[in-house]
Amino acid sequence: MPNNFAYLALILWPLIAIKLYRKKEVIPATFWTIVGGYLLLPVGVEIDFPLIPSMNKETIPVIMAFLGCRYIAKEDVKILPPKGIERNLILLFFLGAIGTVLTNGDPIVVGNNYLPGLSFRDLFSVIMGKYLLLLPFILGIQLIKTTDDQVQLFKLIVVAGLLYSVLILFEIRMSPQLHKWIYGFFPHTWGQQVRYGGFRPVVFLGHGLWVSMFTVIVIGAAVTLSKLKMKLNRRPNAVVIAYLVLLLILSKGFGSMILGAILLLIIGFFKPRVIFLLSIVIGLLSVAYPFLCLIDIFPHQLVIENIESINPAQAGSLQFRFNHEIALLERATDRFLFGWGAWGRNRLGDSVVDGYWIGLIGMYGVVGFISIFGLMFIAIWKTRLSLNYLQGMQDKFSLASLSLMVSLIMVDQIPNHSENPFFWFLTGALIGRHLYILKSRSIERTENSADVINARLRNTDV
Repeated sequence: MPNNFAYLALILWPLIAIKLYRKKEVIPATFWTIVGGYLLLPVGVEIDFPLIPSMNKETIPVIMAFLGCRYIAKEDVKILPPKGIERNLILLFFLGAIGTVLTNGDPIVVGNNYLPGLSFRDLFSVIMGKYLLLLPFILGIQLIKTTDDQVQLFKLIVVAGLLYSVLILFEIRMSPQLHKWIYGFFPHTWGQQVRYGGFRPVVFLGHGLWVSMFTVIVIGAAVTLSKLKMKLNRRPNAVVIAYLVLLLILSKGFGSMILGAILLLIIGFFKPRVIFLLSIVIGLLSVAYPFLCLIDIFPHQLVIENIESINPAQAGSLQFRFNHEIALLERATDRFLFGWGAWGRNRLGDSVVDGYWIGLIGMYGVVGFISIFGLMFIAIWKTRLSLNYLQGMQDKFSLASLSLMVSLIMVDQIPNHSENPFFWFLTGALIGRHLYILKSRSIERTENSADVINARLRNTDV
């Protein structure tokens, strides 16, 4: 049961956001409004109003970020991204949400629970909820443009990670208590945070796995800046990176440790073109996974056997997830196009929904899955095309690193549900870099054409 301070924190966050936008430039203000809310506000605490999405740690910061950009920082941010496939995928998501409501008017019984059908009353709330989910993505597209913007974003990520590491280390040693002490309750199942004779830190993110994945992204930003010969703080870069890697290991997220190792290996040893290629391969596997499961050709048993040779306990957990995914996927095929809708209608009586992808398909069907995973993948694919227009190795490497980080976020949505406003902001930043590069290239071509015409006119005059 949340205490009064949990609700007070939600109420005060808009005031904090206003202060940030008045004191800081737009990118830091937006970062700390969105990411600060994600890292610090209570999990599962909501202020409900009729017919609109609940106001919580995900919706309040992104609303304030949009308002702060537009009305305090005076940025000309639009409610949708520029015309292109990303805008079309967002609109497809909204249309799919309408289809979900229209095809789920019937009540259903899940176990002992009676769940009413969806009605037109739910339509506005569903669409607004989906819009707020993607609003950080839309802001990222419009705010992160140049290499300097991206470097600034990476520096902010490292600062956030180092500050948050103090709380992470505290819970590694003392057990995950901070959310209970400050907000009055523990946000998840305690048993899932006990691993390898110790504890997973949870802090204010809801689960230890999400803390681990956040740390992976911080490591990615730190390694990228180090490769670009930029100082992370007063200590040597190698010390800071080693500290973050140790933090990831102590956080005890097996999957995140694998992703962190992949990230370090690829960023540390490969050139930008290879990094982009590997990002695309990882992204494609993430998009293809549900369809491989659907036609029963994904090698689940082989994966389990390989994991078992490394970590038998993790293999058992993975087998449990696979079993529930298969059962939920079979249910999802009954309403494959638009899904079953929210409120648990997509579940079976004993369902455990761990992966974001299976929840997405179950609730919003293949249309919802293609829209959301398509946005992440198209960010990687389109940015690869921008590589040809970049001259400096610094520009190419920073862009390739962000592409890899987005692909790892994608693949983490298969076993887990680590999707959050921070990760959507990063994905939008990748698209924003691509659009700015194309715009700069177009201006350059126009100027070159104008120079040629002027030269010809001068020759004619002579």
